[in-house]
Amino acid sequence: MSLEEYRKEIDRINHDLAELIAERMEVVEKVGEYKKENNMEIKDEGREEVVKDQFADIFKQNDLPGQKGRKLAHFLISMAIEEEEEVKEE
Repeated sequence: MSLEEYRKEIDRINHDLAELIAERMEVVEKVGEYKKENNMEIKDEGREEVVKDQFADIFKQNDLPGQKGRKLAHFLISMAIEEEEEVKEE
């Protein structure tokens, strides 16, 4: 494959990732609404650790460093917390 073909493949994957993240954020918004209605805290460190462990395991299963999976999970959790805080303020 040429460099341009590799880049097109990366662009396609980026598009797919963005769509999945958008789908995840829609669910996060619903979680935020649920927490607001039930007067629950936004942060749940136990759940955050479970998600980070899940990502680490998935990365390892795909021959990637588990720590990088934990970093990605941390980023996604940060996005989720921001979204839930916005929902709670509405």
